[in-house]
Amino acid sequence: MISPKNGQIALSFVLLVSGIIVEIVIAGSFVTYFLSNTGLGERLQSRATTAAYSGIWDAMVKISKNRDFSASPNPYSLVIGNDSAVVGVSRTTDNPSNSYVYTVSSLGVAAGREKNLVATALVNLATGQVQLKSLADQPVQ
Repeated sequence: MISPKNGQIALSFVLLVSGIIVEIVIAGSFVTYFLSNTGLGERLQSRATTAAYSGIWDAMVKISKNRDFSASPNPYSLVIGNDSAVVGVSRTTDNPSNSYVYTVSSLGVAAGREKNLVATALVNLATGQVQLKSLADQPVQ
């Protein structure tokens, strides 16, 4: 015959083992959640950077088509899929080199992540040649 105390020990053992299993599952869920969020943040930052680059290149194309380009309205918006870029263009004249100096700033936005890029380009007034002088990452304000 089986003793009633054996049943009590079995119940305690099953509860202890199942509690440990539940704790391992919960800890695994938290680890998975945080790892997936890290990857998502990197993807969103990459999309924001791509949107900012798209804004810079869009302005460069417009400048190369029209060397007297003046953005109207300034800044203007550019939609790239689910992301966007806000592009601002300013122009100054460099008389000694007979060229325009364009400063293009682009703020790329992807689901709350932002990336700000600033480019400087020279446009020779005699030849119309467009030359990218610098492209730099600026802190978002």
